[in-house]
Amino acid sequence: MKKIYTLIATLLILKSSFAQTTFTVHVSNFQFNPATVNAVVGDKIKWVWDNGFHTTTSTSVPTGATTWDAPLQTTGASFTYTLSVAGSYSYECTVHPTQMQGTITVTGALPVVLSSFGISPAKTNGALVAWSTATEQNTDHFEIMRSTDDKNFTKISSVSAAGNSSSIHNYSFTDDAVPSYAHFVYYYLSVVDKDGKKSSSNIKMFDNINSKPKLIVSLSPNPISRPGHLMLQFNAEKEGSMHVQLFNSSGKLVKEDNMSAVVGLNNGHFHVGDVPAGVYTIIFSMDNLKESYRVVVQ
Repeated sequence: MKKIYTLIATLLILKSSFAQTTFTVHVSNFQFNPATVNAVVGDKIKWVWDNGFHTTTSTSVPTGATTWDAPLQTTGASFTYTLSVAGSYSYECTVHPTQMQGTITVTGALPVVLSSFGISPAKTNGALVAWSTATEQNTDHFEIMRSTDDKNFTKISSVSAAGNSSSIHNYSFTDDAVPSYAHFVYYYLSVVDKDGKKSSSNIKMFDNINSKPKLIVSLSPNPISRPGHLMLQFNAEKEGSMHVQLFNSSGKLVKEDNMSAVVGLNNGHFHVGDVPAGVYTIIFSMDNLKESYRVVVQ
């Protein structure tokens, strides 16, 4: 009887590991957020319009996968795509191809069943990456991957795996080298089997409480050529909008806008337009943060 209960529990775990996941990608502010998704065959990607005039259009898909081209331009618009083939998918917004790009990495079923995976503040200044496996098959080790922009990931360490197991195993790694400038940091696990094959877990975001509160991460270009656009990255602690105001050298408000924000690192695009050449002050406000910068329009 005990063996029967064990078999039933194992089947339930395996069944849950093959359940489809739908990943939501927000489309707004000249960005796909998240811009990088790790998934397994059978999962779905759902793009949801927040604002702007955009598309989600495939630029590269694995052999055997279907391409897509869907407009996302009105309230309530969305598009869902089922990932039926393993491999790397790339896509863009055809209206803003240089600013809006995304990638999806799809693998077969993981050689492990992850019962948990999360990131939390470490006792020291850093991040505690912790995960548990319910089962493992031919697993060699785990690689911890980290990014500060949710696009470019680097391996920061590896942890040996149990190999073959049907019991719970707990793992952890303390990242003591979290960049102090990064308010949001992104992690995933690369699972490597004994044959050298790799598969990837979902991406998790870590709120680095030890970083200095900062709204604007980057602004470019500066100087700006007319008619121009100011590209920016900004942090958001919660969903909402960031208010942007552009003042001339006399202190007169000449332009303003609101940028939608999701939790994490956001990309923005401010239309400076054909304002007269000169030195301007641009002010960003969101929640309790307000920051001002000088920009030059040529």
